Amino acid sequence: MRGPSETAGRAPLAPLPRDPAAALAAYDPGAGHGPWDERHAAHLLRRALGGPRPGEAARFGAAGPEAALARVFAPADAARERIWADSGRSLAGGGDRGRLAAWWLMKLAQEERAPGARLTLFWHDHFACAQSKVGDLGFLLRQHETFAALGEGAFAPLLLALAQDPALLRFLDGDGNRRGIPNENLAREILELFTLGVGHYSEADVKEAARALTGRTVRGRDYRFIAEHHDPAAKQLFGQSVDDGDDVCRLAVQQPACARFLAGKLWRFYVSPEPPEAVLDLLAERWRAQDLNVSWLVRTLCASRAFYSAEAYRALVKSPADLVIGTVRALGAKPNYEACARACAGMGQQLFEPPGVQGWAEGEAWIHSAAWIARANFAARVAEGAAEFVRGAALDALFPPARRAATDTALADLAAAFLGGDLPEARAAALRPALAESSSPAAGFSAAAHALLCLPEYQLS
Repeated sequence: MRGPSETAGRAPLAPLPRDPAAALAAYDPGAGHGPWDERHAAHLLRRALGGPRPGEAARFGAAGPEAALARVFAPADAARERIWADSGRSLAGGGDRGRLAAWWLMKLAQEERAPGARLTLFWHDHFACAQSKVGDLGFLLRQHETFAALGEGAFAPLLLALAQDPALLRFLDGDGNRRGIPNENLAREILELFTLGVGHYSEADVKEAARALTGRTVRGRDYRFIAEHHDPAAKQLFGQSVDDGDDVCRLAVQQPACARFLAGKLWRFYVSPEPPEAVLDLLAERWRAQDLNVSWLVRTLCASRAFYSAEAYRALVKSPADLVIGTVRALGAKPNYEACARACAGMGQQLFEPPGVQGWAEGEAWIHSAAWIARANFAARVAEGAAEFVRGAALDALFPPARRAATDTALADLAAAFLGGDLPEARAAALRPALAESSSPAAGFSAAAHALLCLPEYQLS
């Protein structure tokens, strides 16, 4: 899936600078890097929050890049987070995964901060755990709360907490890892999936890390360390002595490969499908100097010239959650979030139920035949004004009836609401017949909206 061609009347986006330092420098219109306008603001809001609300891109575009970044990286509201936490615990106690997934989608739709609810999606995929094996929705909510509490700061405390997390211990059989019969699952994933990536550890490292992690288990509702189950004998990891699982986590994070591996994953989540090697090397070096502070990295990425380059613009395939939340936000809607959760699941992203420890296959892997049918069906329900998705939306304000009746104004309003005006003329020409040849203006508008929501441009962030 390719990004859109340039829209008529809009200046081409600047290419990614070849110099790594220039690519990571803050995007500055005053320094000749390019303009700052509604288009750039909408790009920031799609990547940071899932998408702009009605009129939001215009306001952010008028504010300038520094003010826009300050808004989406504002401090968390502790009181609001407590309200969310209380409501989540109430739902988790009922044991209904779909309702808790709906609660999470509501958080995403109402999010105001970049290192907030959307970042928890990244961590849920990174430390993937599924309710079907964990067997306790309360454990998964507690893990979600750990992502929210620690996922914005230095990476080491987050990893240390997850290595004692009841959901992760159960999912990776770490709660049965005992002296004399070590289970290597948790140790392997800490090294391969959570910190270093393939090729940066040996099988001997996995075995030694598994021995160091013995004794960790779950008793009742809590993590427990059972000293009698821990292997106290000498152990070596990366040529250094280790005693317990905390040593494993700290030593893994200290490896140079950790910063590069994680920075690459976060780049692919926020910027583009693949970072240039030299840029990634410099980013990882700078991030190590920041103690792998995640908020620092995300803000650096979202402020960078690379982020606003032609190579990054509409370069990421929207996940089902991003597609649903972006649509809800674009409409200013108050939908039925349980229906939204079902829509996400139908497109292949069942929250609290990733397909395996590797998380979801992303990028173009989201667009397979069954998932595409589900995306098109979701688009059709939105276009026809189905109450579960657009209930409460100010549709007449977004799409005034008089403008819906005229082909060009209807297309302009649809493009503004859903694409930030990024509707190439070739696409517009293909959509006009849907409006002009329909039995009524309402039917034509619905058909054009459905077609627009199925365009490649709309499937890309």
